Amino acid sequence: MTSGLTGFLIGTAFGASLLLSGLADPDKILGALRLKDFHAIRTIAVFVLVSMVGVWVLDLAGLANFSIKPATIWTVLAGGALLGVGFGMSGYCPGTGLACAAAGRIDALVSVVGMFAGALAFILVHPYVVGPLEATADFGKTTLPEITTSSSTLWVVPIAAIGAVVLWMTRPRKGKPIDQASSPREP
Repeated sequence: MTSGLTGFLIGTAFGASLLLSGLADPDKILGALRLKDFHAIRTIAVFVLVSMVGVWVLDLAGLANFSIKPATIWTVLAGGALLGVGFGMSGYCPGTGLACAAAGRIDALVSVVGMFAGALAFILVHPYVVGPLEATADFGKTTLPEITTSSSTLWVVPIAAIGAVVLWMTRPRKGKPIDQASSPREP
């Protein structure tokens, strides 16, 4: 199987999982950004924690091959802000936008066209704006364990434990059943 076909199949499965889980619903995304619906936030947190622990275990086993990007602070902050503004305005990130556009949502298709326009604008301004901006705060290819001269275990285990506790504490709880004796009766 070619890598292109493999990528297409994985992308299709990912898009289907976004749609089936409700994470591609722009109302859920906007609810999360307004801190009113925590389903998307909790799901993303689970993805991040499981991935972090998985990569850590693979690294301990000598099976991970890291190729991290340089820590260029200003461009990461600017890119994150632009993504956040677009996310908040449309209710779509690139993954959910493509999944919903493929499912036939016109608003998602408009958002995806906007994402491609933004990517083109990035390509055009990169040599003049992004390149010089990256040079102002480039900390190179470094990780938190390297910065703190500690092992990855001292970062991964506490973050995973705290994350698991927070997820458990914020889990949706079923409401108490209404006591039939104290509820008002209809005439």
